[in-house]
Amino acid sequence: MLLKLFIILFLAQNQVLAGESLSSSSSEEDGSSEHDDDEHDKSSSHEHRWGYHDQEAWRSAYHDCNGKSQSPIDIETSKAIYDRSLPPIQLEGYDLTGHPGLTLINNGHTLKLSLPNSMRIVKGFDEVYLAAQLHFHWGTIEVPGSEHTIDNVHFPAEIHVVHYNSKYANISEAASKPDGLAVLGGFIGIGLHENKNYERILSSLTDVSIEESNTQIPGFNIRHLLPNNLEKFYRYNGSLTTPPCFQTVNWTMFNDTITVSRKQLAALEDTLKAGQNQLLSKNFRAPQLLHGRRVLSSFSVLPSVEGANIDTFPGAETFPRVKTSGTFDTLSRGDILAIAFGALFAMTLLGFSLYAYQQRKKYSKFKKDSRQNVIYKPATKEEV
Repeated sequence: MLLKLFIILFLAQNQVLAGESLSSSSSEEDGSSEHDDDEHDKSSSHEHRWGYHDQEAWRSAYHDCNGKSQSPIDIETSKAIYDRSLPPIQLEGYDLTGHPGLTLINNGHTLKLSLPNSMRIVKGFDEVYLAAQLHFHWGTIEVPGSEHTIDNVHFPAEIHVVHYNSKYANISEAASKPDGLAVLGGFIGIGLHENKNYERILSSLTDVSIEESNTQIPGFNIRHLLPNNLEKFYRYNGSLTTPPCFQTVNWTMFNDTITVSRKQLAALEDTLKAGQNQLLSKNFRAPQLLHGRRVLSSFSVLPSVEGANIDTFPGAETFPRVKTSGTFDTLSRGDILAIAFGALFAMTLLGFSLYAYQQRKKYSKFKKDSRQNVIYKPATKEEV
């Protein structure tokens, strides 16, 4: 009798534990916990700790990661559809100068800066979107780490500024809604000079080198972390680029590139740790298939004009160029001057060659005519 009672209690306990485990798993996937990660709020539980080293495992652990509207993607500039009806992005409240402090976090997957919802996108979408956080994706000096690519070319790094639809109470509620999220993305390249705006964040990397550590940094104008020109961008519907991969993101990838110095990027690549003192790097997801999705462009790209689709960030002398249609675009000012002087030299050399050829031809003709005017008269015996 006691044995039977013991068996019944044992089975009942197992059912309770199984129910709690299922509930915990569901909570993590719908982003309803209070701790946020990358593009959404999610549990900090390490019961199922995902990583970038085995991205195929995401598909079995998270249902939405198998979807057909996943991000990031490769943006094929020749196939982007120009849509003149796309409204320009207008931001409000991005200048946080004088703000008491912003929380910078190393969450083991990325470097994240929490943002107040007073920052917002007021024009560019059907709804107003409120800011939640921004974070970065990067690689190594050998492996560039942007998530999105342009014509299959990676940039060294990428910034994402995450917003949620203002009709929802918070980002946790919005994360799983079809119109829940809007992310502004920018490509980060290498320039000759230090980016003083990015240094406001990067100067505090040592304070958050350990996973789950955080620090406070003074407020500044977040707008300066994005390209100067926000009018040129690509737009498509996609997903979170991290588990649970909710397909609820309206993506805006700016055409112009932000630049930082090689030293600044190296600090991002070499400072942060994750897990058991492992280096946090190459935290980018591989590009996903489009599955028929359209990529819109706010600007027209003329196929006959090489380099018209990627612009150089103002004031930057150099940065990794994007390869398009077999040529390198986005030439720096020095490159343009070199090409101009080269072309001028070639034209001068060609002109001189033509002049020399004409003079030689004229001389040859004159010599021939002179020989024809000479009459040969054989000498007589008397003359001899």
